Amino acid sequence: MNASPSDNLGGLRFLLLNEVFTLSHLVIVKLLGIEFASVQIVFIRCLSSAVILLPLLAWRGSLDEVRTEFGLNSLRVLLSSVAITINFFTISQIQLAQMSTIGYLRPAVTSLIAYIFLKERQSWRRWLVIVIGFVTVLFIFSPESSELQLVALLALGGMFCGSSATILQKHLSRQMSDLPLMVWYSVGVALVTAPFAIWVWATPSSIDLFMMVMTGLLATTAQFFFIRAFRRADASFLAPMFYFHIVPTTLIGFFVFAEIPSINTVSGALIILASLIGMTVLERRRAPPNNSM
Repeated sequence: MNASPSDNLGGLRFLLLNEVFTLSHLVIVKLLGIEFASVQIVFIRCLSSAVILLPLLAWRGSLDEVRTEFGLNSLRVLLSSVAITINFFTISQIQLAQMSTIGYLRPAVTSLIAYIFLKERQSWRRWLVIVIGFVTVLFIFSPESSELQLVALLALGGMFCGSSATILQKHLSRQMSDLPLMVWYSVGVALVTAPFAIWVWATPSSIDLFMMVMTGLLATTAQFFFIRAFRRADASFLAPMFYFHIVPTTLIGFFVFAEIPSINTVSGALIILASLIGMTVLERRRAPPNNSM
C-alpha cells in the first residue's frame, strides 16, 4: 500500500533532518581528521553511540535478540569497521565534492556484489551505470597526484566493504529489529577498532574529545531520522532526494574548507547523476504496474 501525500511529506521532513545531522557529522570528521587517526575517531564515535543504545536495548527488553545470527553479525561488523575507517580517512584526504561523487557509486557497487555473491541478475542499464561510474571516477582523479588516486582507489575498496555489510544487514533485518542491529554495529565496531585506536592514540583536548563524542551522537540521531523517514514515506518518493546531497556537500567544502571543485569533478558528478537518474526513470517505466488497492 502506497503512503499518502501527507505521510510522504512527513517522511521527507525526517530525511531532511537526517541530512542536517549527517552533514554536521561530516564537517566534524573532516576537522578531526587533520590531527587524529581515523581509527581513533571511529572508536570514540562508536563507543559513544554504544553508551546511548545499550541502555535503550535493555529498557526495551531486547537483549536476547542480539544473540541472533552471531556469525553473520560478526562478519557485518568486521566489514563495517573496515568501511567506516576508510571512509573517515578519505574524508580527511580528498575534497567533499569528490567524496560525495564517489558515494553515488554505492548502488552500483551493491548491484555488482549482489551479482557476484547472490547471483542476482542485473539489467543492462545497471551494468551500463556501473561501467560509466567507475570510468568517471578514473576521469575525476586523472589530473590528481598519484597519492590522491590511491586514496580514491581505497575509497572504492571501503565502499565494497560497506556495500557488502549493507547486503548482510538487509538479510539480518528479516530476523532482527532496528535497535539490536544498531547495537551490534556500535558495540562491534568499537571492539574491533579499540586495539588499533590504542596503538595510534593521540590524547585529545577536551574540545576534541567533545567533538569525537558528538560524531557518535550525530550519527546515531541521523540514523534514527533515516529509519523514521523510510518507515513513513515510500522509498520511491525519497530515493531521488539523495541525488541532491552533493549540493550542500560542495557548498560546505567551498565555504568551510576552501575547496574549489575541479572541472573534472563537476563534470564527473553530472555524468554519474545523469546516468543514475536515467536508469531510475527507465526502470520505473518498465516496472509492472501496482494494482494493489
